[in-house]
Formats: sequence, structure tokens, C-alpha cells
Amino acid sequence: MKMKISTRLAIGFAAMLLLVIVTAGMAIVSLNRIGESTDVMVQQARQSAALSSIRGGVQRVESNLLVTCEKPSEQGRSNVRLLLATVNGEITDFEHPMRPEGVSMAQFLTGNPEATESCAGHCHGNASALALEVEWAAFTEATQGLLAQTETQVVNMPTARTYVETVTDDVLLAIDKLEQVQLVYLPEARLGVLEIEASTRQLMFAAAILAAVVGAVLAIVITRSITIPLANLVKVSDKISTGELDTPVPVAAKDEIGELAESMERMRISIKALVERMRSRSGG
Repeated sequence: MKMKISTRLAIGFAAMLLLVIVTAGMAIVSLNRIGESTDVMVQQARQSAALSSIRGGVQRVESNLLVTCEKPSEQGRSNVRLLLATVNGEITDFEHPMRPEGVSMAQFLTGNPEATESCAGHCHGNASALALEVEWAAFTEATQGLLAQTETQVVNMPTARTYVETVTDDVLLAIDKLEQVQLVYLPEARLGVLEIEASTRQLMFAAAILAAVVGAVLAIVITRSITIPLANLVKVSDKISTGELDTPVPVAAKDEIGELAESMERMRISIKALVERMRSRSGG
């Protein structure tokens, strides 16, 4: 039992629609993957910029600290402490790039012991980041110690300069190592984006070919299932119109065309019966 024409058309349209939906779904997944990889690239670029800013901040703290040690003043000590706090916030934000909208991570962690404890257990697994924390803590301790010393006594500048340069170099070396890590991650993230773009193009190309093939097959099958039976009916109707009433009308399917064929067959039988009665009466 064949399906009706409307059912065949509906199935064909549904198949094409399903193919379009599947293709669109795959495209959306690929675009999401590209977006995620792009976000990684952007984050890595921000991290690299943050490291450059931290480097500059550490050097400013070093410079201002040495000036304050040589010429102590309350204003100088305040400037050094302000710079120290700024760099500390930048380091905190570098280690925790994800933060609530409009609030730096340093501000978020302040007065939030639960977040601080959770962060300590999950955000400090990178060895290079841990090294920066350690060296920055030593740098901060040295800076605060020298600032306190300038309040009560004269600082020995050669010794202080050597000490400050040593702790500063340690921090800068830790920053160098982190920058090397960023230089490795950024090309990897870019390569990931390029690979996803290439696979997406291949997927879209394959989907387009598949859609064209499926559409062509469906169009041919559905069209032939309609046009061939109609062509046969046209031939039979031509025979009936010329008086050939002995050839039965073939009923090839149980669809709308089949219903039309059955109707034509009934019409043929009725016309043949009518013609036979008229001949019988004429002969009588």
C-alpha cells in the first residue's frame, strides 16, 4: 500500500527540514567551540598584558622605594605603599581572571573568607604562579621592612640597594617564567581556533553536498511518483476519448492518483455499458 502524495511531500519536506536542523545544530556547536577557543585566546592576551603591567609596577615600587630610603618622607612612604597595594591587586587579578562583573578579584576576596579558602584550594596549582606568589611575598616583606626602617634610622644605601635589587630580580624572574608559559599557551589556543574553523568549513561543505544530494533524490523520487502515473492516465484518457473502451484503466497506487484512476475506470465502464445499450437498441 503506497502513501498518499500529500504524505510523500510531507515526508520529503520533513527530511529536508531535519537535515537543515541537524546542519544548523552542528554549525552552532562548532561556533560555540570557536567562541570558547577565542575566549581562551583573549584571556591569554589579557594575562600577557597583565604581566607586563605587573612588571612595570614592580619596577616603579623598586624605584620609589630606593628614593624614599635615600630621602625619607611620609609622602614617599605613602607613595610606595600605594604602588605596593596596586601591584598586589594586579597580581591577585592575574591569578584569578574570573571575577564578578565590575568588581576586581582582590576586592571580591577581601572580607570573603569562604571564597579565599576555596580559591586557595583550586586556583594556585600552577608552579610558575606559586613562584610569583612566593617572590612577591618576599618583595613585599622587604619593602615594608625598609619603609619601617626609614621611620626610625638612616638606611645604609649600598646594602639596601643590593637587597632591593635582589628581591626585585627574583620577582621579575618569576614574571619572566610566567610570560614564557603565556607564549606557549597563546599559539596553542590560536592553533585550536584554526583547527576548529577548518573542521567547520569541511562540515558545512559536506552538509551542503549532502543536502543537495538528498534534495535531488527526494525531488526525483517524489516527482516521478506523481508524473509517471499521471502520464499513464493521460494515455488511457486519450484512448477513451477515441472510443477505445476495452482497455482497463490501471490502478497503480492507493493515493490521490489511484483514486483518480479508479474514477476513470468507473467512467470507462459506465460509458462502455451505455454504448453497448445504445448499440443493442439500434440493432433491435
